[in-house]
Amino acid sequence: MGVGDDKWVDRESGPVVRPYALTGGRTEPVTGVMLDLIAIVVAAPRGAGGDDRTGVGPEYRKILALCGQPATVADVASDTGLPLGVVRVLLADLVAQGRITVMRQQHGDRPSADLLEEVLHGLRAL
Repeated sequence: MGVGDDKWVDRESGPVVRPYALTGGRTEPVTGVMLDLIAIVVAAPRGAGGDDRTGVGPEYRKILALCGQPATVADVASDTGLPLGVVRVLLADLVAQGRITVMRQQHGDRPSADLLEEVLHGLRAL
């Protein structure tokens, strides 16, 4: 290794990958639909691609595992430790592949106080 070659290695944790390398440099979903912080996502039912974790990278597998139960986008970002923008792009990829479903609120429904509290805790954790 040359003099400048070690800038991508953290001595304690190994190689460092820039967050947007996970999205191929994309900062917005291919579909153009940006998920809200409080959008609730859940892995698609078995047989619809939700349980199939083959052919996806470790970040996608972790998100799929987290979405085994309904979770907000903010919670997923907090639990993965990835930047919110990266998580939004990865989630949109999984939605486009049919592996994740976005649970839509009924028109006029307001989020519960418990949900807002969970989102607030997730945001503080970021």
